[in-house]
Amino acid sequence: MEEPIEQVVPKKKPTWLWIVIGLIVLVVIGIVAYYFGKSKPTEDKDTEVDQSTEKSNDLSSEASKDIGQTNWSTMDQGPYKDSVSYATSTDLLKWTDSGKILATHASVPDAVVKDGTIFAYFVDVSTDGIAEQTGMVKSIDGGRSWTERQIIKIDGIGDKAVADPDPYLLPDGRIRLYYYDILENRTKKITESVVNKIYSAISTDGVNFTQEDGIRFEYEMIFDPDVIKVGDVWRMYIGTDKNRIISATSTDGKTFTYEGIALENAGVPNIYYDGIRYLLYTAGVEISTSTDGKTFTKTTNRFDSGKLTADPGVVKISENNYLMVYKTSEMKPKN
Repeated sequence: MEEPIEQVVPKKKPTWLWIVIGLIVLVVIGIVAYYFGKSKPTEDKDTEVDQSTEKSNDLSSEASKDIGQTNWSTMDQGPYKDSVSYATSTDLLKWTDSGKILATHASVPDAVVKDGTIFAYFVDVSTDGIAEQTGMVKSIDGGRSWTERQIIKIDGIGDKAVADPDPYLLPDGRIRLYYYDILENRTKKITESVVNKIYSAISTDGVNFTQEDGIRFEYEMIFDPDVIKVGDVWRMYIGTDKNRIISATSTDGKTFTYEGIALENAGVPNIYYDGIRYLLYTAGVEISTSTDGKTFTKTTNRFDSGKLTADPGVVKISENNYLMVYKTSEMKPKN
């Protein structure tokens, strides 16, 4: 007799297993939903960054003050590493270095002589967190001794910051300080052309200045103004980003009009007229001459202190005695 075949009945999975599987599915769904939802804020965040970047390129004058608040002492190079020194000469061509430092953390100096006192002005970056200031030291004994540095103030300057100060002694004994506003550059978008403006301030004592109304001269990417008056003609020499010196003329020392290119392959001009010829001192320090003040020719004469030597400012301190303030640096000059 054939034995009956035993029927195999599949076993049911226990209830607790279904519960575990259900929990796992819920957890997976929760994780996917969480990360999908988080991706949208990330996109929003990227949008915010783009907006803030655009905003940083369109700064107000108030924000430009913040840009000027630089931690100078942390810079690897630049004006914080610069110092102001001076040299002397008897013929305006051959110079002897003094080996003395008039001011540290100072750059782009120039000088003027008023009533026998030498006033040397320079860009001062000795204080972290403050935009460029104008420092000044003076000497009453022909440069043998100098006062401690002091920061000059300009009433009515507003939110401007003085760069490349150029003092000029007026016939009435007042000092006019020409300069360009360095903060103005820092408010421009990268795509905008930069037209720098030269301004001026005036003083009776060389310490307390008052801003003068109006713009003296404006031109694309100009720096380092230097002014002279010979006869009835005022001339301003200005360095440009094209590594050339241009000139502008005026009849009153206040409104200057572009004249032309005075010298190629040069920058940071300083002009001196000895009664016969114009001598143009430029960063290097190279010396060029001219008979008409319009176009210059480089000479073989130059001044080199043995360290970085640049940004000259020449004044006459007595008969056949001249003094040149200049910028030197802890940085080694490039070969």
